[in-house]
Amino acid sequence: MDFITRKLKINDFKDVTYPVFTKEEAIERDLEFIEWKKAEKGDYALSDDGFVSECLDVKQYKDAYQKIFPFARAWVSKRAKLLYEPHRDSGEFSQMGIRSWDERESATTRAKNAVNLYVQQMMQTGKIDWNAIGEIYRPNQQVPGATVKRLFKSEKIMSLIDKKIQDYLDDRDLNQGDVLDIIASAIELAKQNGDPSNMLRGAEQYIRIMDMLPNKQQVTDSVQIDVSKKILDEIQTEETRKLKLERKQDA
Repeated sequence: MDFITRKLKINDFKDVTYPVFTKEEAIERDLEFIEWKKAEKGDYALSDDGFVSECLDVKQYKDAYQKIFPFARAWVSKRAKLLYEPHRDSGEFSQMGIRSWDERESATTRAKNAVNLYVQQMMQTGKIDWNAIGEIYRPNQQVPGATVKRLFKSEKIMSLIDKKIQDYLDDRDLNQGDVLDIIASAIELAKQNGDPSNMLRGAEQYIRIMDMLPNKQQVTDSVQIDVSKKILDEIQTEETRKLKLERKQDA
């Protein structure tokens, strides 16, 4: 037996917890239940995958009927099915479909705009202004930056970011190798100028870019350690060379 807590209009939006039984559990408890399409408000109804719960309400829209259960709502038709397990597994109890909240939210214009601004900031400056992104996403929230940060923890949103970054590179006819070549050239120039600090910035930029790219684990894990070690070794060599020059000048 499962329990689902819902806030519904029929309960003045107060928390009410409803049980969901397997068919066998309902029979053991001598509960009377009927097929969900025939259920009226207050009846126990059997879903198409063998679970029993209360029919909380029935709404009529012209000639169509929608029935509301603790875990879903469903239109009544010949082909309609009421399934508990997909809703239970997705955690989506308020809709007819079983898309999770983050799947639905990631399809909204506001979420896409937030992703676009995030990628733009990341690719151009590497600095993320969460407040600015939050104002794009949900300006009506008390702390928009905190709200959008929570959104960006979603795997679905991270997938959108990966795709947007790849689109950004494709639009400029760049690939991962091109990006790394540019950074490597900048590091080499810093090395020639005897500038260890900018060499280190180049290494950090390299790691940041690699971490942003799609399939980052496959790419980063295989080469990041070797390349970073090589860069750091060169930095150490450059710093040692400068130190020897300084000592020589002091002498």
